[in-house]
Amino acid sequence: MASGFDSPFKLDYTAAMLKLKLLLVVALLIVALTACEAPTPPPSPTPWPTATLEATGTPAAAVEVATASRRVEPSPTPTAILATLSVWENLPPAQAEQLAQDIEQFQAQFPQYQVELRHYNSPEEFLKGVSGQTVDFDIVLAAPPLLGSLWAMERLAPLADFFPPSFLGAFEAVTLAGAEQEGQLWGLPDTTGFHLLLFYNRDLVDNPPGDTEGLARLPEALAGQAAGLGLNSYDPIWLLPWLSAYGGWLTDEAGAPTLDSEAMVAALTLYLDWQQPQTPLAPVTTYHEMQANFLNGNLATIIDGEWAIRELAGTNRLSWSVAPLPRLSQSGESAQPPAPLLLGRYWAISADVVSGDQVLAITAFLDSMTRSERQLAWTAQFGLLPTRREALDAPLIISDPILRASMLQMKAGRPVLLGVNVNLLLDAMRAPLREALAGTLTPAEAAAAMQANAEALLLNSGQ
Repeated sequence: MASGFDSPFKLDYTAAMLKLKLLLVVALLIVALTACEAPTPPPSPTPWPTATLEATGTPAAAVEVATASRRVEPSPTPTAILATLSVWENLPPAQAEQLAQDIEQFQAQFPQYQVELRHYNSPEEFLKGVSGQTVDFDIVLAAPPLLGSLWAMERLAPLADFFPPSFLGAFEAVTLAGAEQEGQLWGLPDTTGFHLLLFYNRDLVDNPPGDTEGLARLPEALAGQAAGLGLNSYDPIWLLPWLSAYGGWLTDEAGAPTLDSEAMVAALTLYLDWQQPQTPLAPVTTYHEMQANFLNGNLATIIDGEWAIRELAGTNRLSWSVAPLPRLSQSGESAQPPAPLLLGRYWAISADVVSGDQVLAITAFLDSMTRSERQLAWTAQFGLLPTRREALDAPLIISDPILRASMLQMKAGRPVLLGVNVNLLLDAMRAPLREALAGTLTPAEAAAAMQANAEALLLNSGQ
């Protein structure tokens, strides 16, 4: 029976058949094109430094399936281990523990890389193991003597094989200098320090002397309350800043000793003048005597290592602070800021690393270990200066007067060339320095004796 009107949804039979044929043709074309298309390639590993593995498995839409009584979670997909790194350290217990925690955070970020952290008791023990092939390492955290020995044994890879110049350029230049040799960088600085600073008693000195003339005037200003300056008289390390200030240094650019020089004679003359019996500026003392006299208020200033910052932080016997070493008051082209000896520790890479996945793992690891945030965390916890420029300019350093003074002096410091045995050179200087302090050698005679001793020690050591 007719409805009295036509439904707007009624299709004409002929038109319907035409549309059906068109749909069949389109479907056949889609099938043909799909059969000709190349298969989608698997995803490539994400390059350093953001290398991560993408999780595969349950689609995102399926993860949110839920009922009124429970939530359905996808099964976890284990991460494949692409590389395992053998990392060696020689740190004090507290620092070793913190490094282990830092590595845990690294592995949480990069689960495809596994790190095996191992401890060595001494550089000699580590070198013996490397030589005897009982120690296998990918990365080692090393002080300059160990770094130099590994370089001489050709067991290190140059960092240019792993990092671009832009990455290495983010570090303060002086912190890199102790790991340079043959135009290559062989270690990435973790921290740099060991430099000497001027410590002063704030109850006796309002403003620390900025130059050697101001230092010489201290006894007059103190009016007998205390001696002006304390030194570790017999240790050559305390002489080195003034050797550099007069334009000299321990070695030339090839690593040969340069102790018998006009700069050494001038530095010795200044150093001895401070400690003459008739001069009340600096009494001749040992290291422990110097420290005790300072703590007892008998010295207005002392020159001590940056490590003393942490030692003095625990005392309430006096009010103290630090400043950079006084500059030479004289002018002249050869006069330079006093540059104390710098020593650091470095991340070094084994020359045996060849795997592409290992290279990615190493670059990611060292980038993580030297990030400004981590370096500043170690500064806050252990008082160690960072090596990245960005970290050295951070508020934590700049706003703290003690850390700022230490940072400025570190930047003016000077390391020895990689492979130079600094202990041998210092040993060569000890006896002549002692004789000069006793008055039995002139500065010129002491400088000549230092050079002769260094050459003899080098000859005997086969270097």
